[in-house]
Amino acid sequence: MIRRIFLPSGKMCLMRGPYILIFLLLHIIFLLAFFSLVGIPVVPLLCILIYTWVKININAQRCRDSGGKARYIVISSILVYFASLVVAGLGYVGDDDCMLLGVRIYFAYDGLVFFFLMLAPTQIKKQTNSIDRISI
Repeated sequence: MIRRIFLPSGKMCLMRGPYILIFLLLHIIFLLAFFSLVGIPVVPLLCILIYTWVKININAQRCRDSGGKARYIVISSILVYFASLVVAGLGYVGDDDCMLLGVRIYFAYDGLVFFFLMLAPTQIKKQTNSIDRISI
């Protein structure tokens, strides 16, 4: 299951149960690592980048296996996460309420995509024979 996160395969299917388990484990591990390594300046930023990359990866796999286009999840995730980072950065410079808005956007989008992909049905991929692909 761990290999599926970092090295996705077109042959494997990420079903609903493993998706929920991976998502929960990812959040638990991230929260433990983030708050225990806050004293080292670069590690929380690196932790957030790895966390975001893995989260986008599993969401794209689940979207693909649900019959959707994974590139839409990847593009929209990158745009929303970047926009929330900009809003949080502006809040860090100016107003604290704006910083909290960026964090809320990040986690609201994360929760919305999780529930959308959790409820999406899994499409079973059919194996085609080489005879079926040859047109006469």
